[in-house]
Amino acid sequence: MSQYSKSIIIVTSFLLLTLPLSSPASASDDSSPKLTSPTNDGIWINNTLVINGSTTLPPQNADWVLYDVTNPYVEWPIIASGEYFTSVTPIDEGLWIWSLTIDVVGQNCTCWLEIGQTDGLDKEFLNRIIFIGEGPHNPVISPNHDTNIIIDGEYVLSSQAVLADSQVNDSKLIFNWCLAPNGACDGTIYDAEANVLWNDNIATFTINASDLGLDDGVWKFTYYLQDTFLRTSPEIEMTVFVDQTDPSSVVISPQTAFEGEMIVIDGTGSTDGVWSNNLQSIWYITDPDGVTYVPTSNTTNELLNIALSKSGNYTIRLDVIDWVGRMSSSNATIIVTNVPPVIDLQLEGSSMSNPNTWQFMQSDELELVANTIETGDDIESLTYAWYLDGKLVSSSINLSLQNMDVGEYGLLLVVVDDDGAEDTHQIQLSVMEKPKSETGELNIAAVIMFIGIVAFSFMMFRRMRMTENETSVLPKWDSASKTKSADSENDMWIGEESP
Repeated sequence: MSQYSKSIIIVTSFLLLTLPLSSPASASDDSSPKLTSPTNDGIWINNTLVINGSTTLPPQNADWVLYDVTNPYVEWPIIASGEYFTSVTPIDEGLWIWSLTIDVVGQNCTCWLEIGQTDGLDKEFLNRIIFIGEGPHNPVISPNHDTNIIIDGEYVLSSQAVLADSQVNDSKLIFNWCLAPNGACDGTIYDAEANVLWNDNIATFTINASDLGLDDGVWKFTYYLQDTFLRTSPEIEMTVFVDQTDPSSVVISPQTAFEGEMIVIDGTGSTDGVWSNNLQSIWYITDPDGVTYVPTSNTTNELLNIALSKSGNYTIRLDVIDWVGRMSSSNATIIVTNVPPVIDLQLEGSSMSNPNTWQFMQSDELELVANTIETGDDIESLTYAWYLDGKLVSSSINLSLQNMDVGEYGLLLVVVDDDGAEDTHQIQLSVMEKPKSETGELNIAAVIMFIGIVAFSFMMFRRMRMTENETSVLPKWDSASKTKSADSENDMWIGEESP
């Protein structure tokens, strides 16, 4: 641990603790200290410091440092240091008695002795305040409270005093305070002596907001100890947050709404004076049946987005709680109006909505779907009734009609919500007989045509055969005879020309 770090620690912790304490570097899991000493804070020595104690840690891992902390606001000078105890005596397995002797001749200080022992990856520390030399030595006071406190009325604090040469009962504890909204004093600085109850060297005292005239806000407090010789300790600083005023809960909401309508209820106007940003908001809804519940969705801290699903009167309550637990509530009433159902009747296979008439063949099946337009949230509670010529035929959302007799029918759909509001729609149905099929006549004509084609083809075939036969019985010309005849003819003419 660096010297500078030790200086910061002593300022922020307001100077030294009294009993064997672990430093922030210690992370021992045991509730009891592993390194102890019966030597109390505030011993006064001149030449030699002797301190002893016990340890459950291996003593060879010990080291120590003696710091001069007379002026806690500067880096601590090191008076002496070492890596071992002066002597060690084993008492039992895992237990040793140790002694440390330090020569402090010529020193005059308020000193801080720090003894450390390695404990695995961590370190165990023992700290003591030592007055060395003739003095004079100023008193030291160390707080047993947080440095940031919240006050709602009265707050009790305690601190431990260490004095060199006077009695704590003869000491005074002096307060100084001022309004400090930005961390620094803004205005008058006040002071007063605290009424202290001493128990040995432990001082118990109170900060009463009313007695000190503390309004809501941030206050800077300091206090110090003054001994009988008028020597003072370093000041202890703390920040005090005063909140003595109840917050104000404000709800803005519509007075009416429809079932299922999304509405916004606004609680952003709630305030807590100077602490407005520290409010916690809790919403409650009481429905028309008197059931109160906390909405778990669509909710921010100060806004409530909700759709009320049931008609009737609702009560909305907003509780706002500040950081000291003060609470304020406000209510709003909303009248929710029922939204009646609206029928949107659809026929399967058709884009038509809510037809008044419909025709279909006796052999066809008619599918009807009662799509209902319902802007409220009670669609799940809707009831359906289908009447065919006044007779209830179905109570489901869909209706299927088939194998009906030829004729005219009146179909009525009635839809009712949980508030008794209803919508109806009527259709005049016409069931027609299926026309006789022309398929048989067509088939006969086709057969006749086929037979005609076949007969015609047969006749043409026979005619072609007969033509072929007639052609085959005609005399055929012999080419040789034809040639011979021609020659004879030529000879005849030749004979006539000869003389």
